[in-house]
Amino acid sequence: MPETDEHPAWADPGVYLPKPESPAFGALSRKGRRSEFESLQALCAHVRSSRESVVAVWTPDTERMVPPEAVHGLLEPLRRRFVDTAEADAGDARRNSLIFGALLLWALYAALANRTLPQVSVEVGLSAVLLLILGLIPWYDAWKDRKQAWDLNQESLASEEDEARFDRWLGQQKAMLTIYLLALLGVAGAVQIWVGLEGSVEAAGLKKDLYQRGEWLRLFTAPFLHGHPLHWALNAAGLWYLGRRVEALAGWPHLVMVILVAMVAGGVATGELMAGRPSVGASGGLMGLLGFLLVFETLHARLVPHPTRRRLFAALLLTFVVGFVGYRFIDNYAHGGGLAAGVLYAAVVFPRSRSARRPRANRLDIATGWGALAVLTASALLAVVLMLSG
Repeated sequence: MPETDEHPAWADPGVYLPKPESPAFGALSRKGRRSEFESLQALCAHVRSSRESVVAVWTPDTERMVPPEAVHGLLEPLRRRFVDTAEADAGDARRNSLIFGALLLWALYAALANRTLPQVSVEVGLSAVLLLILGLIPWYDAWKDRKQAWDLNQESLASEEDEARFDRWLGQQKAMLTIYLLALLGVAGAVQIWVGLEGSVEAAGLKKDLYQRGEWLRLFTAPFLHGHPLHWALNAAGLWYLGRRVEALAGWPHLVMVILVAMVAGGVATGELMAGRPSVGASGGLMGLLGFLLVFETLHARLVPHPTRRRLFAALLLTFVVGFVGYRFIDNYAHGGGLAAGVLYAAVVFPRSRSARRPRANRLDIATGWGALAVLTASALLAVVLMLSG
C-alpha cells in the first residue's frame, strides 16, 4: 500500500518486515531480537511479560509482521502490559515528585528565612518547574495511561495500532536536517561551556539595550546560546521530537524556514516587549515548530493518526503552565512570538487538504530552504566566533 491520496505513508504494510516462514508465531523486540513460538498462548505470555518492548509480532493470519495492537487475541496481554508500564511510570513520577517537592520546600524556606524571596525567586521557580515537568505531570500522565489501559477494547485498540504504525514509520524516516541543526546547537553549546555563561551572553546573547541600539544580528546568534546545560538539553530534546516530525511530514525546507522565521519572530517579540533581562535559547524556534505542526496537522488531518495530535496539544498546554510558573526566568514573549510565527507560516503556506499524500517541495521551497539553512549555519558560526573573541 504505497503512499497515495487515500492511504498515508505510515499505513503502508512495508513499514513492517516480512514475517519468517516458520514458526507460526513470533515477536520482534525494539532492539531487533526475534522470539519464536508455536502457539498464540505462548506469544501472549511473551507480550505480557517480556522485559524488552515488543514492536512487532506475526501469526498465521498475518501476511507480514504487524504491531501487537493489530492482533485481536493480544488484547488482554497488551492491557496488562500497558497497566504495568503505567504503574512503573507512576512510581518513578512519585519518586521525582518527592525529590523536587523537597527541593522546592527547601528553596522556599531559604528564601523566607533570609527574607530574600524576590532575589531567589529563580531558584524557587526552577524547583517548581522541575517538580511539574519531572514529577506531577508524568504522575498525571501515568494515571491517565493506566485508566486508558483498563478501558482498552477492540475499538480503542485500532487507534493504538494506528499510533504504533505511525511511530514506527516516523522512526524509519531520515532526519538529516534535524541532526544537522542539533549539531549546530551542540557546537555552540560546547563553546559556551568553554567560554562561560556570562561571557557568552555578553558576546552573542540578545541583550535588549544593545539590540535596541541596532545590534540586530543578536536576533540570529542568541538562539544558539543557552542559560545552563538543562536548558540546552530540554531544547535539544524538543528539536529532536518536533524537528524530525516536521521534516518527515512537511519536508526539510519547511523545517529550516519555520525555525529561522520563528527564532527571529521570538527575538523581536522579546526585544521589543521585555526590556532588561538578556535572552538566549532556541525555544522561540521550537515553539514555532509546535505551532506549525498544530496547524499543519489540522489542515492535513489524514497525514497522521488522531491520537498523535493530542501529544502536541499536551505539549502546548505544558508550555503555558511552565511559563506561568517560571515567568521570572522563562522568556514567554519569545515563546509567544515563535508560536505565532509557526502558526501563521502553516496557515499561509499550506492550504487545507483532504489528501493523505505528503506535500512535495517545489523549486521555490528548495531554494528558500537552502537560503534559510545558510543563514542558520552562518548564525551559529557567528555566535561561536563572537564568543571566542569576546
